[in-house]
Amino acid sequence: MIAALSFSAPAHGGDISASCAVVMDADTLETLYSKNIDEQRPVASTTKIMTSLLACESGRLSQTVNITWEMVNTEGSLLGLRVGDRISLYDLVAGMLLPSGNDAANAAALFLAGSFSDFAAMMNERARSLGMNGSYFTTPSGLDEGGNRSTARDLALLTAQALKNSDFAQLFARSSYDVEINGEKLRVYNHNRLLSEIDGCIGGKTGYTQKAGRCLVSAVRRGSNTLVCVTLGAPDDWNDHKKLYPACFDKYCDFLIDEQLAVPAVGGTENSVAAVCRASVRVLSKKRVTYELYLLPFVYCPVRRGQVLGRVVVKYDEKELLTADITAARDVEYYAGTE
Repeated sequence: MIAALSFSAPAHGGDISASCAVVMDADTLETLYSKNIDEQRPVASTTKIMTSLLACESGRLSQTVNITWEMVNTEGSLLGLRVGDRISLYDLVAGMLLPSGNDAANAAALFLAGSFSDFAAMMNERARSLGMNGSYFTTPSGLDEGGNRSTARDLALLTAQALKNSDFAQLFARSSYDVEINGEKLRVYNHNRLLSEIDGCIGGKTGYTQKAGRCLVSAVRRGSNTLVCVTLGAPDDWNDHKKLYPACFDKYCDFLIDEQLAVPAVGGTENSVAAVCRASVRVLSKKRVTYELYLLPFVYCPVRRGQVLGRVVVKYDEKELLTADITAARDVEYYAGTE
């Protein structure tokens, strides 16, 4: 994990209300802002990010779940499931991420593991695999039972990983969704206001219990950069996130690549084809960027402008950030010769 940059306060916008907070680059895992990021505390329904990820990684999203009493015997926010209902695991994930249904989380856990204790073991094993060393999960919903807890850093690591799962990412970004229960559609809505209040917001998960206070995880993508923001125990969490994103995106700078190259040409009016390589990435430090050029050893003519002749791989601390095409700068015709 890379954590070379860490700042104790936003570059502008004043202090924030959260007891614990972090802003992390979802690709490089660099920390752009930190405040008590390793403090263990209850994290309420942001726990459902882990439950949802395990469901999305199970390969069983299309399967039908038969709802039992144990699944719906819970409190707090609910999807509204009843004993005997039939619903797909995919729609249970929607029921967790949008309206934050504790019944949906319980149903997914029991369907996947058979018991809450076995599912908690799955959660903790996945947490360890992600380097979430400050987390201990006991419930799929995040209710304050058995010492369920995590940290701001761990939730950011978890969300960065979850965003790589296309099923999770699609539902995470939905402002509404029609779940299907017993063949009938029910529209549910996302509790995350930031989807409509921050440009580029690609998802979020709210959480609240009296013990945890207000918890919020969100993600914003601008250009090629995606940031994850986590606030825990934050009375003014919406505004905290609105302050932190501009301050952290402002820390990036542009790294530009503009190479003029040539590829040997066979059978053409010229012996080589001019090629261009143009790419740019926004990074926190230009000194940590490297790139590698891969060109064809030769090319048969005719060649048309824009034809792909190779690729460039851009890395940041040896982690691949971008792959772009190297293309022909102009046409080179076939040499027909003379009679």
